[in-house]
Amino acid sequence: MKLVSLREIVKSGKMSSLSPLLLIAKELKLNYLIEENGLITGPAVGLSILIDRMTKQLPVKSMLDLCCGSGALTKIANRNGVKKIVCVDKNTKAVELNVGKNNCIKIVKEDIMKFKIEEFFDLIVLDAPREILPKISRRFGEFIKKSNVFVLWHGSCEEIDLNQSIREILREESKVVYSFSVYGEEISACSSTKTGIEWLRKFYIRW
Repeated sequence: MKLVSLREIVKSGKMSSLSPLLLIAKELKLNYLIEENGLITGPAVGLSILIDRMTKQLPVKSMLDLCCGSGALTKIANRNGVKKIVCVDKNTKAVELNVGKNNCIKIVKEDIMKFKIEEFFDLIVLDAPREILPKISRRFGEFIKKSNVFVLWHGSCEEIDLNQSIREILREESKVVYSFSVYGEEISACSSTKTGIEWLRKFYIRW
């Protein structure tokens, strides 16, 4: 894994300057994205849109950003008024450079499989690499209990079996599960608290 500057990506022609990922990166003023195995990774387009609308429409005051990567979701939430954000990733170089110094944001360098959640958050977001989802699924119940709303990106809409299995786990662990298909991405939002359930119902109707 290495960091690649946005300027370098545009100059190299590896991606169109009109690609959704680069447009979001420019809008959020992300200076660096991440390159893994020759592929540029950054904010998931559908998840970015969902979190943008969610943090605008719901009174979210605190957020835990798991597998924060470039820090895009953190920047979106902070821009929308979320005053307390904790970012967790095993490699925090990108988020540190993109977010800079901000008293509202705490960056934790740690493997999310080992990270201990010691407080309650209005919103927990997990944007984990697809290949580790089966392994980390055993922590979904904990993420739900430690938040009013837990949002999970789980890949392409075409991965029907994977999406179904993840939703089944979420239904066992929570009281309500809402599914969103945004720009070809499958995303779930769930809750077991009275507040979170009310938030999600209102949000889903507006969505």
